[in-house]
Amino acid sequence: MNILVFDCEAYGIEYILWRASDDMVLARGTVTGVGTRSAMLKHQLGAQSLHQLVAEKATCRHAIRWVISTLTDPKVGALGDQSEIGAVGYRVAHGASKYTKPVLITSEVMDDIADFAEFAPTHNPYNLDGIRAARALLPGIPHVAVFDTSYYQTLEPKAYLYGLPYKYYSQHGVRKYGFHGPSHRYAAERACFLSGIPFSEARVVSMHLGRGSSVTATRAGKCVETSMGFSPLEGLVMETRCGDIDPEAVIHIMAKEELTLRTLSDVLHRRSGVLGLSGLGDFGEVVNEAKGGNERAKNALDLFVHSIRKYLGAYILELGGADIIVFTAFMAEGYPVVRQMVCEDLEFLGVKLDEEVNASVEYAEGEISARDSKVKVYTIPHNEELIIAQRVYQHLS
Repeated sequence: MNILVFDCEAYGIEYILWRASDDMVLARGTVTGVGTRSAMLKHQLGAQSLHQLVAEKATCRHAIRWVISTLTDPKVGALGDQSEIGAVGYRVAHGASKYTKPVLITSEVMDDIADFAEFAPTHNPYNLDGIRAARALLPGIPHVAVFDTSYYQTLEPKAYLYGLPYKYYSQHGVRKYGFHGPSHRYAAERACFLSGIPFSEARVVSMHLGRGSSVTATRAGKCVETSMGFSPLEGLVMETRCGDIDPEAVIHIMAKEELTLRTLSDVLHRRSGVLGLSGLGDFGEVVNEAKGGNERAKNALDLFVHSIRKYLGAYILELGGADIIVFTAFMAEGYPVVRQMVCEDLEFLGVKLDEEVNASVEYAEGEISARDSKVKVYTIPHNEELIIAQRVYQHLS
């Protein structure tokens, strides 16, 4: 069976085509700039070099049709016809407490995804757009949702409850849910495989450092803590999200600036974080400017790393020590300086990087810890779409 997986977000679409019979990724790619005249599709067939196409794509549906036509293209496609696609899987950010495992998508499931958008307003609506488009373009086959939040159903009440009146949890579902579940699970399982430590026995702290960033602690194959909470806004300082902040500060800003709820949400989600602090356009620019002595850029980078280290230390304590630390997603994969700063002076916890190896690893898989490090440290390329494909296949089987 060939399974196509979509991750539809505000910034674009990521996809992979996976063949179950031999666990082979046949193709993968991204579409960015949807809604513009210069939408770009980057498509990779197997291990071949990337093919780049530029075209005007007004909607998510146009972009997904573009992906399907590329996958069946005689020159760069992996399939002869779209009928060779046996199922479609989707990453969905928020499933609340209702969805604890993959589920076949029905009208009821789609209604729930729409309802849960109040918990993840910058994710679920885009996830749902992708589902609607692909179901219309690929009818007659199973479509399966895999929820970020499902990995965190093993959290205990002490980890998911907030210090609020209980009725807000019991009546309105206000609790920690956690996000990036497939990414954390893939990175942790892959690092365990490389280390030779069974996932069912390992103590792992995984760090997904992308546009949204989170840290998760896993013990014996079960999540015990995670940094994101009720929404993907809690936890680390992120690229454009504020992360942890005193709620009274939010009330103060809202009053002083006379902000509406919609405007406030936009400030916290899209105008804060590393880019908001630095005033720069992307994370790579922040890193370069910080190296060059730009004070605001340096402060923003330092704060980002400091927030990671706080959670890393707390989770090592919660796990009673760590066997593995694993970095994934583009801020971690592409910027060795981030990994170096996070792990600096942690030898008292058994964490020691091989600085030369670390500096040489970008967007690649491998161990970056020193030989005498008691805790193994890995960088694992972001690949949550693969574990989504595998979970879809397991669910359908």
